[in-house]
Amino acid sequence: MSKKPNITNITSGYNSTTEINQNFQALRDAFDNTVSLDGSLPNAMDADFDMNGYDILNAGGLTINGVDVFTLINKTTISPFPPSGGSDGDIWFKVTTA
Repeated sequence: MSKKPNITNITSGYNSTTEINQNFQALRDAFDNTVSLDGSLPNAMDADFDMNGYDILNAGGLTINGVDVFTLINKTTISPFPPSGGSDGDIWFKVTTA
């Protein structure tokens, strides 16, 4: 659900510059509390983000706790046989058949 700023309805005239300024400040604060589509700041996620079962599309990369997940996947080899070599950082999954 989206967050809506609290604004005061001005019922007559334009005499209350204080209320108008408070409304503009509430709008400014609400914009500061959004994630920018163009990447401009502030653009940080300070809480969990619920995708409600939807996918994240067009991700150029995925880094979790400093680990590039795409690079990790590309270095992963799945084989039913032990590796004949390898280097640090490689992952080997042993697949057994029944």
